[in-house]
Amino acid sequence: MKFNKLFFLAVLTGGNLASGQKVHGEGAEGTEMGPVAFLWPADRPWSADADNIAPCGSASGPTNRTDFPLSQGSVSLSIADDAWNVAFSIAYDNDPKAQSDFTQQVVDNITAIEAGHQCYKVADIPDTVGPGTNATIQLEYWSSMDDELGGRNQSFYACADITFVDIKDFDIQVPCFDVKASEFNLPKDDSGSDSATTEPSASGEVNAENSGDFGSGLTSGAKAGIAVGVIVASLAVVGAVAFVVLRKRKSAPVDQERAIPASKGMAEVASVNSRN
Repeated sequence: MKFNKLFFLAVLTGGNLASGQKVHGEGAEGTEMGPVAFLWPADRPWSADADNIAPCGSASGPTNRTDFPLSQGSVSLSIADDAWNVAFSIAYDNDPKAQSDFTQQVVDNITAIEAGHQCYKVADIPDTVGPGTNATIQLEYWSSMDDELGGRNQSFYACADITFVDIKDFDIQVPCFDVKASEFNLPKDDSGSDSATTEPSASGEVNAENSGDFGSGLTSGAKAGIAVGVIVASLAVVGAVAFVVLRKRKSAPVDQERAIPASKGMAEVASVNSRN
């Protein structure tokens, strides 16, 4: 299972970088998304004219639904800018129209988030909800955009439309991982170019000795993307070393066990000769 998650992260990050696509919200704020968007499940198309309008911040309805497990579900965010008072609620309805339709809070209130990625476990779904039930998960938060309201905080909304499925029928590899852009930096090498040499921590997040200004000229989203790449590459190296060590142990000659008594015998002969 751990290998599958690492493989998914490598494909997700490496594939986007190789194809030149924007990753982790880089350059997308204000053009393709607000300060925060669903990474999974997929949210409704974003609109600058509607992202401050409850309940879903989009001019589109529920045209695209994602299969979502009835248990052990999670939601993942792509975060392009800092946000506060983040809340997730759910409406068990085919097409919720009002804020009052979102009757269950499925994630505890989150005080603040910063650029990068975050993943959250969803609370238990009521027993009255079964496979095939349509629902909508709402994301609500405070943030700001430089070209709106003079940069003052305002409420933003986004919605992801889902269809519940039994956990045994759910086979999607959810991109559930946490990376904060502020937890690493890119030191300058001798040539003056940025060099990502950060060492990942045991928790899977990336830490840096200095948490000040990066000075790299990269957006927070780009830095978060590099962080994921560093984590995947480092863990891949550790896995390769462990594999080689285990392989050597398994392939060691059985005759080594027989060599131990022989060596003891030779040592005893030498000891006797030393007394003469």
